[in-house]
Amino acid sequence: MLHLCWAIAYAARASAQEPLTLDDALREARAANAGLPVAHFDTLIARARVREARGALGPRFAFDGDVHAGTPRAYTGNDGRFQLIADQTLYAGGGLRAGVRVNEAQARAAGARYRSAEKDVELEVRTRFSGVLRIEDERAFRHEGIARLRTYLSGIEARSASGQGVADDLSKTRVRLGAETADLADAERRLEEARLDLNDLLGRAPDSTLTLAPLPLPAAPASDSAGESWSVGPDVRSANANVDAAAAGVAVARAAGRPHLSVNADAGVEPLFPGTDPGTGLNTGQGWGMEVTLSLSVPIWDAGVSHSRVVQAQLGADQARQTARVVRRQARLEWLRAGAALVSLYRQVEARRRNVPIAQDSYLQAQSLYRGGAATALDVLDAYAAWIEASEAAADAMLGYRVAEAQLIRWGTP
Repeated sequence: MLHLCWAIAYAARASAQEPLTLDDALREARAANAGLPVAHFDTLIARARVREARGALGPRFAFDGDVHAGTPRAYTGNDGRFQLIADQTLYAGGGLRAGVRVNEAQARAAGARYRSAEKDVELEVRTRFSGVLRIEDERAFRHEGIARLRTYLSGIEARSASGQGVADDLSKTRVRLGAETADLADAERRLEEARLDLNDLLGRAPDSTLTLAPLPLPAAPASDSAGESWSVGPDVRSANANVDAAAAGVAVARAAGRPHLSVNADAGVEPLFPGTDPGTGLNTGQGWGMEVTLSLSVPIWDAGVSHSRVVQAQLGADQARQTARVVRRQARLEWLRAGAALVSLYRQVEARRRNVPIAQDSYLQAQSLYRGGAATALDVLDAYAAWIEASEAAADAMLGYRVAEAQLIRWGTP
């Protein structure tokens, strides 16, 4: 009995399930996508590298110590060393700060790549969400059409039963009804497949119940053909960041061929063990003290290694700039294409939505004329076909508009 109550309660909750909105679907898909965490790890790694590069600018401190023991005394002494060591690079040809710029730019590129991956997921969700709604619209108008066609067929069957010669009309209508029933079954199949795909994209069980909230009717798109919305997209930002990283990489390569100056300081104790003498030990002295060392390194010749690295870095920078030009052109093209399609499809949606009630009225009028003997069954079926075709064209135009809108969001927003 208890299990039955739970089953009834579960069924009630399922029947009262709130329709899934597009915003909720986007959130679920982002949370469930297996590829996004991989891209997110790239951003975390890049941020850690930035911290590493910035840390190289500051001083480094370490405790260092060792103990030496051996025999004979002519070979080694018995002593030790315990020191606090500080090391600071004073000048490295600008390579350290250039390294920070490289890692900061790479972090920006990683963040933009993550956003690109996220927007690709959002584009797929918007497209599939709209696809399910389109098939649901088709199923609805085919259901309505079949219901009206059956009503019309019942009228013909009544006339045939009364002895009127409508056998040809009866067979034509039955053929049409059979075809429409098959088309409805195909729509049901496509709808089930679309729901399975969308459920999987959302991270749900593929066969779970899915009820979608309707999307608002299209609004007239704003004309922004002269705008630069495409330039703030993540693909462009990633390409620009790669250019900055490559330019900073040239500075890093050039710095390797410049003088390097660093300072090292240590303070601590170098004790001798009781009963021993220094012998030839490794320590330079004994007792407490401190020492400062200033080191200068000036590269003279390395068989062309440094020059080759600079050339490679410069070629990489040229390649990054060329890649950025390609990405910018592609992003601008996709954005303009989506904007142009949106304007055109909006006009189509408006025109085709107006055609649907007109085509339906024409079908109803043909039915009425047929009952009065002023129209043939062929006229009625032609009017029915025109109504269904108008409904299908309106649904296709609506889907096209929503896909174009999704593309515009993909390429024209940060």
